[in-house]
Amino acid sequence: MAIRRLSYRLGQEPASGTPRLVPADPDGRGQQTHADADTDAYADADADADALCAVVTRVIGAGTELSYSLLPDGGRLLCAALPGQRVEALHLSADTPGPGPVWPIDTWRSADWETGAEETLGAGFVESELPVPEAHFDRELLVAFARERADRVAPFLADVRRLFENPAGRQIVLVEEDSETVARWIALACASLPEAYVAALTFTTWTTDPCRAPQQIIGTGPDADFDRSHDATVEYLYRVHDGTGGPQSPPAEPDAWARLTAERWLAGNPPRPAPGAAARPEGPFALIPLISGGDPGATGTATGTATGTLSGAELAGLGGDSLHAVIDAFTRSVSRGEADPRTLDELDRLCRGLDGDHALAARPLALALVKHRLDASRGSAALPDLAAFEGLPLGQEAWAELREEYGGRADDALRARLRDPVTTWTEPLRLALAVGTDGGPGLDKAMDRLADALLHPERRDCAQAVQVLTELDHVALTRRVLRLLIEDFTERKLDRLRALADSPQGEWLRRNIDDAPLTVRLAAAAAHWSGPPDRLRGAELFGRLTELLASRRVEDTRTLLLLWRMVWRNDPPDRAEQPWVARTCTPRLIIEADLGRRVMGWLKEPDHCDLELVEFAREMRDDAKLGAQDRDTADLLVTAQDLADGRLALSRKSVGRLRELGRKVSPLGTVLRKGVDERVGRALAGANPLDVCESHGLQILVAAGPDLLRSYRAHLLDERTYDRLCRELPGRPAELAAYYHIWRPRRRHGVSAEWREVAAELLDQTLAPVLAHLDHHHLGQVATVLQREGQDVQEWTAWRHRVAQRQS
Repeated sequence: MAIRRLSYRLGQEPASGTPRLVPADPDGRGQQTHADADTDAYADADADADALCAVVTRVIGAGTELSYSLLPDGGRLLCAALPGQRVEALHLSADTPGPGPVWPIDTWRSADWETGAEETLGAGFVESELPVPEAHFDRELLVAFARERADRVAPFLADVRRLFENPAGRQIVLVEEDSETVARWIALACASLPEAYVAALTFTTWTTDPCRAPQQIIGTGPDADFDRSHDATVEYLYRVHDGTGGPQSPPAEPDAWARLTAERWLAGNPPRPAPGAAARPEGPFALIPLISGGDPGATGTATGTATGTLSGAELAGLGGDSLHAVIDAFTRSVSRGEADPRTLDELDRLCRGLDGDHALAARPLALALVKHRLDASRGSAALPDLAAFEGLPLGQEAWAELREEYGGRADDALRARLRDPVTTWTEPLRLALAVGTDGGPGLDKAMDRLADALLHPERRDCAQAVQVLTELDHVALTRRVLRLLIEDFTERKLDRLRALADSPQGEWLRRNIDDAPLTVRLAAAAAHWSGPPDRLRGAELFGRLTELLASRRVEDTRTLLLLWRMVWRNDPPDRAEQPWVARTCTPRLIIEADLGRRVMGWLKEPDHCDLELVEFAREMRDDAKLGAQDRDTADLLVTAQDLADGRLALSRKSVGRLRELGRKVSPLGTVLRKGVDERVGRALAGANPLDVCESHGLQILVAAGPDLLRSYRAHLLDERTYDRLCRELPGRPAELAAYYHIWRPRRRHGVSAEWREVAAELLDQTLAPVLAHLDHHHLGQVATVLQREGQDVQEWTAWRHRVAQRQS
C-alpha cells in the first residue's frame, strides 16, 4: 500500500489556454510514503506520474476548490486548489486503509497544505496525520449549523443515504453562497454516516461546472454553469439542495434514519456512529445506535463519558412510515435478542415517554420488551415483578396475549399462597396484578377473602387485609375489593360496613373512599356523621347523605331504600319529618320503594290540610301496599278536594262515595276532618242546587258539623255569590225552588240545630232579597215547580208573604 503527496503549479497551455499542471519539484516526482512493503515493489512508482497528473488536471479543470474522488483502480485522490496557482494532491492506492477518525473534508483550508509544512506521513493511512486544521468541524459547530438549517437537515441526509443504497443514483448538488457552507454540509454528512462509509463519500466543495464533476456531493454557487430552472435537472438528473432560494428537487420519500438522525442533531445530542457499523446484522443504517447514543454494546464515548439518549419528545417530529420504521427496527432488535441491557432500558424509557399516536405505534415494541424480560425468567420458580411494565403502552390486545401466556403461572402461585397468613400475600398479588390475571381463581379468591376480612373489623384479619392493600397501593384492586363489600347486600352487611368505618381501619377506608361504590361511601359517611361531633339523626342525617349523590337528590328506589335503612332502619320517620321526606323523595318514588306506609302519619295527622297534603294523598291512593283504611283516608281527602274544585261532578255516585268513605275512616283526626268538611261544604255551596237535591247532598247538610256548615254558609253569604244569585235566580225558577227546598225549615229527626240556624239565615239573607226581583209571572213559575216536585206550595206562599210584610 502507498500514499503519495504531489505538489503542482497551475499553468495554461500556450496555444489553447486550458489548465495544465506542472510538478512543483524539478524531477516531476511526488513524495511517497511506503508502509509495510518492500521498496523494490515501488521501484517504478513514478511510472504512472503522468497519468496521475492527468487525473489531477481533470479534477482541477472542473474548477474545484477541495475535492475527494475515487479512481477507476480503487484508489482515492484528495486535491486542494490553493492560493498562488498551487495545487496539492494526496493519492491513496487501492490497498491503503481508510482514514480512521480523520475525514477528508477535515483538510478543508488546512494550513498544512501550505509550502514548507510538515510532509512526513505515518506508516499506514489509519494512523497518519492528514493536513487537518485544529478542531475545525467539531460537533458543537455542526449542531449550531444544523439548527440554523433545521428544515433542510433530514432531506439532505436522506439523499446522502441513497448515495450508498443506489451507487448509480443521482448526485447531490449543493447550491450555496460560499464554499464554507458546502464544507459544513459535507462534514455534517460525515458525522452522521456509519464510519465505514465516510471514506467512500466523494465530494467537491466548489466547482463552476457541476455537470463535469464526478463526485457524489457537488458544491457550487448560484452563478455556476448549471441550469436549475430546467425541470429535468431537479426532477431526474440531480438531487438539488438550493440554499440560495432557487429551484431545488422535490422532497424524497420519508427516511426514518435521516429523520431520526436529524432530530438528534437538532436536539444537541448528535449521533456517534461506531466503528464497523456497516457490518451490523440490522444494516449499516441501524436505528438502535441512534437511541443508545452509539454502539449498542458500548457504555459511553471514546472519552469514557456517558452518551446522550433520545427522549420521546425527540420522536415527536416522526410520523407515518418514518415512525413505524423506527419502531419496527427497535422491535426486531429486541425480539432477536440483539439489544444489550443498556439499550433495553433506553427503549423502555422511550416507550414510557410517548403518548397519542406515537404510543399507539410503540405497542409492538412495548410487548417485545415485556416478553424479553419474561422469557429471560423461564425455568425459574417465579416470574419477575411485572409492576414495572404497567406504564408501557401495551394496549388491551397485548395484555390479553400476556395473560394467556403468563397469567396462569402467576395465578397458580398466588392461589398456593392463600393458605398462608394474609400478610404474606403482598408479593404474589403484586405479580398476579402486573400480569393481569383477571378472572383467575387465585385472584378472585384472594379478593373475596380480603373483602370478607374487611367486613369483620373485630378480627385480626381485617387489619392485615388493610396492610396488604396499603402495601400494594393498586387502585384497580382496591376498587374491586371495595365493590365486593356490597355484593349480596343485606342490612347485616350495612351494619358491618358502618362498623368498619367506626373501627381503626376506617382511616384506610376514608383514604380510599373516592374509589369506593356509592353504597360504601354512604355507609362510611353515615357512620361518621352519626357520631361525635355531628351526631346527626333522622331527616338531618338523610339530607346530609343526599349531598353525596351525583344529583344531590334521591332519584331511584335502590338509593332511597339504602338511605332509609341507614337512617331509619325499618321504622317510620318521626311524624314531623314525614312531610320533608315526601317532598325530598317524592311520593311516587316512595310508593315504588314500598315505603308508603312509613309516611302515612302525615296524612292521618297533618299539621295543615293544604294542597300539598292533598297531592300527597292523590299519589298515595295508587299504593297497592297500603292498608284499606289508609287508602280510604287518602281517597276521602282527594274526593272532597275534587268536588270543591269542580273536577268531580256532584252526583248521587260521588256523594254516595263520599259518605261511604266518611263512614269507613271515622273517626278522623281533628285537622284532617276539618279539612275534609271545609272542602265538602264549599263543594255543596258552589254546586247547582238542583244537583244538591238530586245527589242527596242535603242529607249531608242537615247532619253536618260546624266546620262543614261554616264553609257552606261563608260561600253563600259571600258578596259575589249574593250578587250572582240576585242577578240569575229570577230567570231560573227551578233553581230558586231548589234553594227554597234545601233551606226550608225542618223539624224532623236527624236535622241538627246548627243546620236549622244556617238554613234560616240563608233563607233570610240570601233567598229573601231575590223575591223583590220577581213579578207575578215568575212567582207563579216557582209555585208550579214546587207543586210538580210535590213540595208544600202553601208553605212557600206563607214564607213569601212574611218576607213581603217585613220588607214593607
